[in-house]
Amino acid sequence: MKPKDTFNKIDEAKRERLLREAASLFAERGLAHTDMAELAARAGVAKGSLYNYFASKEDFYEYVCRDGLERSRQAVYGELDPEWDIYRQVEHIFRAGLKFGLECPQYIALYLNVASAGMSDFADRMSREVESFTAQHLKKLLSKGINDGAVRPDLDVNLAAFLINSLYIMFLASVASRHFQIRMKVYLEIKGKLTARNMEHHLSNTIEQIHTVLRPAPPAA
Repeated sequence: MKPKDTFNKIDEAKRERLLREAASLFAERGLAHTDMAELAARAGVAKGSLYNYFASKEDFYEYVCRDGLERSRQAVYGELDPEWDIYRQVEHIFRAGLKFGLECPQYIALYLNVASAGMSDFADRMSREVESFTAQHLKKLLSKGINDGAVRPDLDVNLAAFLINSLYIMFLASVASRHFQIRMKVYLEIKGKLTARNMEHHLSNTIEQIHTVLRPAPPAA
C-alpha cells in the first residue's frame, strides 16, 4: 500500500502534522470510529484533500501504522551498535523502547489496535512483517551469545526470544493502555500514579532478571 503521488509533494511540515494528527486520532478512536472530517480539521486541511493523498481511510490507517513502526525502529535500533553483546543490546532495546513509548504513546496504541476485534485483515497484512524483524534480531543475538559462551547453552532460543519480546511489549503497552497500566500496578504493587520514574525502576529490575536467566551457570566448586 502506497499513498498517491500528491502526498509526497506536499510541504514536509504539513505532511508531518497530518501524520501525527492521524496517529493520535486513530490511536484514540480506532479505525472504525475515526472520522475523516475531524481528522482533516485537526490537521488543518480540507477533508477532500485526504482522499487526494490516500484512496481510502483504510489505506491511510495502514500507512500511518507503517510510519509508526518505522519511527519506533529508528528510535530503538538507530543507535544500537551491532558489536555490543547481548546484555548491552537487550538493555538498550528496553530503555530506548520505553523512552519512545513515553514520548510517542500514540504509536504504541496503534500497535495494540491491530490486535483488536475486526482487525484481522490488517493483522494478516502487517503482523508477520512487524514481528519478524525483532524475532530474527533476537534469535540471531541469542544464538551468537550461546556460540560465544556468553549465554547458557541449554536455552531454547525461539522461546527465549518470544519471552523477551513479550516482556518488552507489556512494558510499552503499560505506557499507552489504561488496562495495562492497572495490570502493571496490580502485579508490581505500585502505589499511586504510574510515572516514568517508577516504570524506569521496574524496567531496570526486568532487564536484570532477563540477564540472570540468560547467563551461564557458574562453574561447580
